[in-house]
Amino acid sequence: MVTALLILATVFVGVLAVHSYKQFKIRQERQMNENEYNAAVTLWEFGKFVKVEIDSATKRGAGVLDFTNITVPHTRGYQISLELIGGYFRLYAVPTKYNRTGKLSFLTDNTLSVRASDRIGQQATSEDAEYNGDAGL
Repeated sequence: MVTALLILATVFVGVLAVHSYKQFKIRQERQMNENEYNAAVTLWEFGKFVKVEIDSATKRGAGVLDFTNITVPHTRGYQISLELIGGYFRLYAVPTKYNRTGKLSFLTDNTLSVRASDRIGQQATSEDAEYNGDAGL
């Protein structure tokens, strides 16, 4: 009798552990999807701001950006970086911890088209598909 109860308790604990792990993975996946969406939105909004700043500097004939107005934003789970090449820019967002905070890497440029792909934590490229907010791209 004791052996049967012990086996039953072990099975119960095992099932509970498996269920808890599945719930953890579901929550983690939801959080990654939310991080990815927020990173894409932040990248697009920051891209709009940088484009306005570049256009404004060009119209003034200054040819120089006032970097006191440009602060690279941060978003949960992603590292954002800005690359300026003359009047052209690229913004990148890569997961800070691949497969924990996100899987997709993002890129936007002067076109303000946000591109995304699973690059295993490396920067996205201009050849990647346009991000539309769906989990499967």
